[in-house]
Amino acid sequence: MKLNLKYTATTVDEIEQSKKLPIENCVADNTIGNLALFIQKGLVNDNGNVGVSKSVAMSTIDEYLKDNDKDELLMDIMQALMDGGFLSRDVDLEKVKELKAKRKAQVNEQIENAM
Repeated sequence: MKLNLKYTATTVDEIEQSKKLPIENCVADNTIGNLALFIQKGLVNDNGNVGVSKSVAMSTIDEYLKDNDKDELLMDIMQALMDGGFLSRDVDLEKVKELKAKRKAQVNEQIENAM
């Protein structure tokens, strides 16, 4: 599932005001409630409007997590923030995803070898 996320100065300010932290610190909190806030503020709905209710955000997370994990959700949010210029574009999320895949493969190999 691909999320259509878009962040503006207004939505980022709303997130920062809600959390009383700069956006860089807000993304460090990977609790479901915080991820829902990011989805609430940045999800583009079927009508092309940005922003959804909390219940829609939670349902979207449930649907997303059927095929993905919470780390991937956070990286998609970070990518949208980077695309909007609100996080440094110097971070290469594709390399982070590759590293995660390698780490996962190593763990799986270790589990198989231990059996």
